[in-house]
Amino acid sequence: MLRVRSLVCVATLTLLGAACGSSGETEDQSSSTGTSGTETTVDGTTASEVPTPDPIQGCVPSCNTPGITEPGPLSEGGYETQWFFGGEMVVTLEEQWSSHEDSTGEFAIALDATPENGVFFWEDVYPIEDGMRVDGVPLTAAGLLDWLKSSSQVDVSSPIRGKIGDLPATVVDVSLGPDAVNEEDNAYCRARTCALFLGFPQWDGPWGIAGRQVQRLYLSDVTYGGQDHLFVVVIYPDDPADMKTFSGTAERLIDTVRVPATPA
Repeated sequence: MLRVRSLVCVATLTLLGAACGSSGETEDQSSSTGTSGTETTVDGTTASEVPTPDPIQGCVPSCNTPGITEPGPLSEGGYETQWFFGGEMVVTLEEQWSSHEDSTGEFAIALDATPENGVFFWEDVYPIEDGMRVDGVPLTAAGLLDWLKSSSQVDVSSPIRGKIGDLPATVVDVSLGPDAVNEEDNAYCRARTCALFLGFPQWDGPWGIAGRQVQRLYLSDVTYGGQDHLFVVVIYPDDPADMKTFSGTAERLIDTVRVPATPA
């Protein structure tokens, strides 16, 4: 199955230039530095300390100092991103997860028990056709959803309501369209048909879907620093048969997300 574009190229990142970090200045974000706090569990006991997201500028992620790290295995408890969402997204892990990318363009996390199943976090991704960004599509949940529905490359389920942490989201399942044409080289596409449909400036290639895959997208319109953004989470089981068993674990993770943003 087509998995996903490869990691962001470091050479590409160095060409993007430095800009504002979460404090409004260029920062070295080689480690996570958010303020810690405590959470109380339902039985009244105190859970382990978790970082608290700090405010970020509205230009993030396009003006972030470009960067990428591969955190590897993550400890249970709170994890604050080093690069993604201005280095200020926090998740609380209850199972053993590993991350192969924490970058200005993506936070990717996989369940150790089933490493082919993952959850991907993005901001401001846009539709592509023939490898090029589609003009005129608003960077909003409605804008991206309307385009997905119009594309012959993918099928989209009826939307339902969901949440990313406390943020309202529109949730849809995306699968390969019956009339989709193959857009990927056979060296990368292990199915008969692979469709490439999303992009982001700092990625070194597009995001795609292959064969019988089903991907669950959470689309949330958020605002911070006076600017609106599109916050996206993808539940990704490599084998579509795993969606039923993996989605509950992924949803528990998504419920813990905290970012310095409010609904747009």
